[in-house]
Amino acid sequence: MIFKEKSNMVEYKKMLPNDSIRWLKTIVSFSNTAGGELIIGIEDKSLKVKGINEVRSIFEQKIIETIYNCIEPKPIVNIVFKNINDSDIAIIQVAKGNERPYFIKKQGLEEGCYIRYGSTDQKATNAQRTELMYNKKNETFTSKLYENKGKLLKVNEVNINDFLVEINKRVKTDKSISLNKLLEWSLIKQKFNDNYVTNGLILLLDNRFNYSYLKIGFFGGENKTNLIKDENINGTIIEQYDETMKFLLKNLKTEYKFGVLREQQYKVPEVALREVIANAIVHRNYLEELPIRISIFNDRIEVFSPGTFFDGLQLEDVLSGISKLRNPNISEIFYHLGIIEKWGSGIAKANKSLKDNSMKPLIFEVSSIHGVNVIIKFEKESFKETFNEELDEKNYLLKKQTFTRKDLEKDLNFTLNQARYQIEKWLVENKITKQGGGPKTNYKVNK
Repeated sequence: MIFKEKSNMVEYKKMLPNDSIRWLKTIVSFSNTAGGELIIGIEDKSLKVKGINEVRSIFEQKIIETIYNCIEPKPIVNIVFKNINDSDIAIIQVAKGNERPYFIKKQGLEEGCYIRYGSTDQKATNAQRTELMYNKKNETFTSKLYENKGKLLKVNEVNINDFLVEINKRVKTDKSISLNKLLEWSLIKQKFNDNYVTNGLILLLDNRFNYSYLKIGFFGGENKTNLIKDENINGTIIEQYDETMKFLLKNLKTEYKFGVLREQQYKVPEVALREVIANAIVHRNYLEELPIRISIFNDRIEVFSPGTFFDGLQLEDVLSGISKLRNPNISEIFYHLGIIEKWGSGIAKANKSLKDNSMKPLIFEVSSIHGVNVIIKFEKESFKETFNEELDEKNYLLKKQTFTRKDLEKDLNFTLNQARYQIEKWLVENKITKQGGGPKTNYKVNK
């Protein structure tokens, strides 16, 4: 046999540990995630065959009894023995469970529920345990009925018609979105002979979840010690996407190219930025009560989305285009609005646009507990602090010691006349002092 390195679906033990918790965690995490194999009799690091020193039937009975006595619900396992160089190894095959969440009884559901991420067994968070419970019923957070203090919300209590009118103005596919479509996508559910609103529809309609927003921070330097400015983007998740893109594209200006048309250039290709922001909104775990965070540094942009990959998906799966939808009903809406394309294509599309601009591909930092951080790197020397807000001395004069008229035009996208007007205004207000003359004229900021 050729043994692969341990991974999200393979784990090795030289021998069965006396402390059963140490290997039962792996059985539980495989059951809660994507299944896997725990191989006993192989040294973890060297992958050398050490074998087991017990009769097969006795060893198998001990494993089965321990698993069934210590784990709830009962996981689906099969034990296979192989003889390699006169040494027996035991392969405990664990299926992805249908009764999730599984947990170690002695530790209880809260402490004894584990998920597999990479080659480690991680204790599941409260949000991850809740999501496993939903999955058991083929539900998601966004398909669950919205409740406020135990009371359900009927469709006729919200502005559903206005929502459909506005949505259909933006639909890019050939199909209009109707009430029946919302029912089909579980954005609305029938109960007690009436139609009720789900969490997903609330996110799209008026977003009553106070943690569901985007937080944007601009930092001077390459760490978070110097916050220059920050902004919170609220509203429905569609409004959040629209406003975030508008805000970022406005504040990430660098220069203009002149040709037949005036084409604005950004530090990051707009395609890559749109894909990363859309993915963060569509695929985040809304059970995690955290905002999406966008951090902009001198050398990179980081987009953090709460919740790790869905249903056992691993980073290598995501990079190869494999997709599992945590929020399929939200994805349907964003697809029909033309914000996202077919499932799984967003990262490849973003990386292509980065490559076309001679930039590095997306970098992923994945935490099994907190979420996914996507990093877009750009050359440090090409970065300029050009926060293009409405002009006032706080966001320009405080950042400058001296400047020229051409600096003002470039930094704030002014015409010649606009720059001259603003300079004259500042001179009258004694906020700047003219220095030099002719082509060498510049202006000193009076601090």
